Amino acid sequence: MWVLVFGGLRAFVVQAEHCGDPDVRSITDSVDAAVGWFARNQNADGTWLYRYDRDVDAAVGGYNITRHAGVTMSLEQAAARGFGNAAAVSEDGIGWAVSNLVDGPGWRAFASADSDTVSSGPSGLLTAALVYRRDRTGTDTYDDVMHDLGAFMVAMVNERGQVYAEWGVDTAAPVPELYSRYFTGEVFWALALLHRTFPDGDFGYGAAAERVARYIATERTKVEEFEPDLPDHWAAYGFSVMTSWPGYALPEEYDYYVRRQSGLQSLQIRYESQRTNSTFSYFTRGRQTLGAGLGTIGEALGHWTVVAEASPRLDEIAGPLAERTRCVAGTLMARQVGDDDVSDDDDPDAVLGAWFQFDVTQMDDQQHALSALLAALPWPATAEVG
Repeated sequence: MWVLVFGGLRAFVVQAEHCGDPDVRSITDSVDAAVGWFARNQNADGTWLYRYDRDVDAAVGGYNITRHAGVTMSLEQAAARGFGNAAAVSEDGIGWAVSNLVDGPGWRAFASADSDTVSSGPSGLLTAALVYRRDRTGTDTYDDVMHDLGAFMVAMVNERGQVYAEWGVDTAAPVPELYSRYFTGEVFWALALLHRTFPDGDFGYGAAAERVARYIATERTKVEEFEPDLPDHWAAYGFSVMTSWPGYALPEEYDYYVRRQSGLQSLQIRYESQRTNSTFSYFTRGRQTLGAGLGTIGEALGHWTVVAEASPRLDEIAGPLAERTRCVAGTLMARQVGDDDVSDDDDPDAVLGAWFQFDVTQMDDQQHALSALLAALPWPATAEVG
């Protein structure tokens, strides 16, 4: 009977994880393939192939400026880590974004010119890309743009630390009581980066970032009624940047939030890495998630690792979080389309280096996967590519 019990537990509850054995060289190869996807699938104007259906070998229409900004950010992350081929691809993407800014009262934002509202998230991710570019190149080319975007984001943070999702063009004010699952963390991270980049001056970046940090860590789950808690990889980015502020120490009251988020993301990869898409795995664990979904887990774990390493109270979870980050990288690598996976019916430019679900890939699948792989690499980068 005990054999049956333990056998059942092993088969249905404690299934084997499939993390692979990622090392610097193999992760580097996977990153290079992801960057290559963006290089091959960039349009002349700097935008990218948004969605591709492998089953019918055709692009699917549509575009999303938040994801455009996210791609430029991920490519700048790659360029900063030594992947030189990412820089030129990012440059054209940034150029398109900067040419599509809209004016507001004392600010500019990245938005569609014909929209009735201006979303806060795209400006956050574009700002992050511009900060990475500034750090990488040592130039101030886009400083004025960054300050204009920063002024918009400061205007979107209320005194409680909530980040409004939309600015109403007709009302010339934030749309009240409208918040986003993602924009809050994106704006938080961007403001934290801006404060680190421009610590002097009366810009308000640091004060706004601290208000958002406190709201996220102590109030947001209840106020915005997230049940269960919202796994927020963008918040992880923001808190990791704050730990790099000179003299900053993570408040003890934030520890519960960091541990809770770290635990949620660790549980997610433990479960996701057990999915193989076999018949048995499908019925006991479900289908494998999107490349973007898996990537966000790795991004969160990588940046919570940074937070844990910077706080003596959280030091004991840093090692396990780093191991979980590597597991995400190994899982991503196993699911990425390689040379041997490209069939005669495929468009190799749109397929190679990508992540698919239901024979469809989207630009943010490559974006989040790329950032997660980079989070698993040691710093500074040891590989020379492109």
